[in-house]
Amino acid sequence: MAKLLHIDSSSSVHSVSRKLAAEFRAVWEKEHPEGTVAYRDLAADPVPHPDHDAVLTLMSPPRTERQQAAATLHEELVAELLAADALLISAPMYNWTIPSTLKAWLDQSLVLGRTLPFDPSHQPLGGRPATVLLAYGGSYGADSPDADMDHCAPYLRTVLGKVLGYELELITVEHTLAAFTAKDPAEQAKGFASLRSAEAAVAERAQRVAESLVQA
Repeated sequence: MAKLLHIDSSSSVHSVSRKLAAEFRAVWEKEHPEGTVAYRDLAADPVPHPDHDAVLTLMSPPRTERQQAAATLHEELVAELLAADALLISAPMYNWTIPSTLKAWLDQSLVLGRTLPFDPSHQPLGGRPATVLLAYGGSYGADSPDADMDHCAPYLRTVLGKVLGYELELITVEHTLAAFTAKDPAEQAKGFASLRSAEAAVAERAQRVAESLVQA
């Protein structure tokens, strides 16, 4: 029985990234009904950004009540990550990067010697499937003039793929603001086409991840 860790980070009630994550979950639960899901909504219940006490606990045993609380949170997040057979993260682009709540979750969850490898050749999370669903208001693909302004996908590829060694797939939807702001039907059509493409990719990825873990 496999376990999925699902992380949402958008603060919007119209969130496209959350919608895609829900569609992933629906396929996962259909294909793997015996699987379990641990869920974190970082907008509704944010993980605190690491403060001085939290950083100290990464280097030495906790000595104060605040440091003990920080160490307890680290342990909770680390255990949750290590227990997950698959990872699902949804995120919008906020000011050309990921939401600060998602960065805080990563900062608190990645602990050297536990989830972060001391030795790059030994990755505790290596090989596990991770799926990242990214929603962009505009266009930041490789052929876009704004491609170098995307600090979401490159960062997450570095952390999740290169450093942690996940078997990573990023699925992006672009032009998500077109339905609300574009007056040109052609621009609106770009947004809807990107969404349909992303939805198909999400369904296919969710099925592959679920099937691979059922067979494992």
